[in-house]
Amino acid sequence: MRNPRVLNCTPELIINIGEIGIKSDAIDLPELEINASTGGLAPIPSTYTRAIFKDGRIDLAVCSPKWESSLKKFNDLSTIEIKKMQNILQDKIYLISHPSFNKVKIEGTNTKMYDDSWRFQAKDRAIAFSAGIINNVIPIFRPDIIWLHDWMVGPVAPVAKAMGIKVVSTGHNPLFTELASFDEMIYKGIELRDSEDNQYTPSKYYYITKGKFDFMASEVNSSDDFTTVSNGYLQRILNGGFDDLAPQVMDAIKKKNKVKHPDGRPRVHGYPNPLKKDGSDLLDSIKLDGLEATILKRKHEGEEIRHSTGLKEGGILLNLTNRLSEHKNPRLQLETLMYFAEKYDLRYLINANGEQKYVDKALTTALESRGYAAYSKFDGNLEKRAIRTDNAYGLMTPNNEPCGGQNINYPAEGTLIIGHQIDGLIDSVHELNIEKSTGNGFPFKNNNKEGLEYGIVKMKEFAALEDKLRYNQLIRIAEETLKNNSSTARAKQLIEEVFLPLYEEKI
Repeated sequence: MRNPRVLNCTPELIINIGEIGIKSDAIDLPELEINASTGGLAPIPSTYTRAIFKDGRIDLAVCSPKWESSLKKFNDLSTIEIKKMQNILQDKIYLISHPSFNKVKIEGTNTKMYDDSWRFQAKDRAIAFSAGIINNVIPIFRPDIIWLHDWMVGPVAPVAKAMGIKVVSTGHNPLFTELASFDEMIYKGIELRDSEDNQYTPSKYYYITKGKFDFMASEVNSSDDFTTVSNGYLQRILNGGFDDLAPQVMDAIKKKNKVKHPDGRPRVHGYPNPLKKDGSDLLDSIKLDGLEATILKRKHEGEEIRHSTGLKEGGILLNLTNRLSEHKNPRLQLETLMYFAEKYDLRYLINANGEQKYVDKALTTALESRGYAAYSKFDGNLEKRAIRTDNAYGLMTPNNEPCGGQNINYPAEGTLIIGHQIDGLIDSVHELNIEKSTGNGFPFKNNNKEGLEYGIVKMKEFAALEDKLRYNQLIRIAEETLKNNSSTARAKQLIEEVFLPLYEEKI
């Protein structure tokens, strides 16, 4: 039996083509980096892509828009070089071209693909991307299974299903959807009309809201399997926690959850995000240099970060959320910053992009903090350094968090999380118990000043421990994180619980 052919369709992707063995003969750039991200979605399909290629049991291809402004920004390419670049990179990567992808604004490392311009709306880009997949990529790659990420590729789902292709949908943030008229969709190249011979019937699968095509609800409704990025988030969906925000999408997910596969397997799954990197610099350093040298190195790095960012010497370093967005609840972090900084001798590093009102608040707070806080636009290198220092912690106060990134990745480097117990953080941040050597962080239940203080007090108790006792726990936590959340382990789970059984159903 041949390997199943899986087409991974995502609007956001961060991957170096050399990582998956591509040497482009279209341009002399074997190290070409495709880097199109707005924050939380991109690392997940990207990490899975690398891991599934390495696994070898799936013939995988990935499809993404050809974001010209992103390719220019991160590869120093000219417009002509980009336009001449092959859109099919050795049957592993397919890039869809369309005018709506060409001049998307870049802010820092973010490709603002969801922002409307004077000419194009995000919905226009979604339809163009979906039409490109349907009309160009599917006929060439001929997938057995198509894997779709979030609402932008929603129109692909009922079409693929009507063509006899198995559909897997991953809802990173299924609270958002879009609506479009059927005339608009058909006019722009997506055939949603049933054929006269009834052999092609997308109407069986799409979802109508207010007389229009519903992107995310149609994707869920058409899927053979629907996955979210944590079990905690999935349970909140199934328990009605988001019914007032996206009722039609929530309805589709709940209906999907009530139907099993023929062999009794569930169709809805909550799979936590994999680590961005299957490794730990903390563990590598201890193995190479020894524990004492590693601790000294991390203390020195902490001093350097304080000096370079303008933070006061001493204190415990808190890494705030790296996205200043409403659902991350940065207001709580910023409004309590000086109170906790002075009371518990904390140093706040605000290394983040986000909504302008919160960026302004973060900058003002840092400037007025007398060295207790420092703000900079998000810098990945600064983040990498900051979570590899001694007695540094991450602070997460979301009102909703499908999975999260800091809570998944930071503990592998010895930076534990003070986190609000909601959605994905329920799965990933557990109360640290030194005596039992269990847990990995400092969760708190109430997302307010009192709740946050509970988490900070627990963190301070741990931070006050003698170095070797602390690092015994950090080593355990890093090892458990790598074992439980590696991209290899997560890809294996997805392959064995979703892709391979679906392929067996198909054949």
